Amino acid sequence: MPGVKRFELVVVAALVVSLPSLAQAFSGGISLTSALVRVGLALLVCGAVGALVERTIDTYARDARQREIERRVAQAIEARKSFWRDREGSSPPAGAA
Repeated sequence: MPGVKRFELVVVAALVVSLPSLAQAFSGGISLTSALVRVGLALLVCGAVGALVERTIDTYARDARQREIERRVAQAIEARKSFWRDREGSSPPAGAA
């Protein structure tokens, strides 16, 4: 499925969701074809939900990574400025500010 990195989890979720239908098919409650159609639909639904959840998590993770990078760059710039401020009689090399 496009958009899902861990397709095996989608398959497991679909099987868990459709397990009652499979049990009914083997006990004679519904036909095997109906149970397989339900498994197919469960695969589609679980794939779509999995892709949506993954995309949401990836978006928040990307934003969090970007904020962390910006925070660390700002800390590094401040540390460099304070290093040169704290040194007595020293001036930063050309282009260090």
